[in-house]
Amino acid sequence: MSAALEIIGAPAKTTAADPARTLADLLAARGLDAATIVAIRNTLHTDDMSRDFRTLADVIEANALPMLDRMQDGPRIAHDTLVLSFAACGDGRARLTGFRRFLMRREGIVPTDIVYDYDAAHLLHAFIARAATPVFYDAFDEEGLDDLIGTLIVQWPQPLERDIVRADKAGLFVRD
Repeated sequence: MSAALEIIGAPAKTTAADPARTLADLLAARGLDAATIVAIRNTLHTDDMSRDFRTLADVIEANALPMLDRMQDGPRIAHDTLVLSFAACGDGRARLTGFRRFLMRREGIVPTDIVYDYDAAHLLHAFIARAATPVFYDAFDEEGLDDLIGTLIVQWPQPLERDIVRADKAGLFVRD
């Protein structure tokens, strides 16, 4: 595990006095180790907004969300990492949108599915214009959480600006 991932979050702890169910608890019940999984909370950066993408809902409607989290300013996710992708909702909540393995590309090398997604071209170009170090990832779907995609809601830990955390981060709770 890279040093960058080691500082992303501390293991979550649940006690008998604290009945809240953590994301780590849910993943453990599915046979997954939350300490080896990263969670990302996707929002639409203000500099990436355009006439086509005014809100995250516009990104979702255009089916561009699966590419949004694969575009990072710097190598923020280690190569060959399991990633839970979430879409930001109101009140610090986030909805699960994918469970994939991310493979980092060399700096500045854009996957062809992103380059040739003409509906999302404005999003790509806005990201490249603002990013100091554009890094892109290939992503491959993983099994084990398919039934939760689109339905699982979590409460994201504060501060919300910390959009990439380990899945065992304290304060990352499953919402009913």
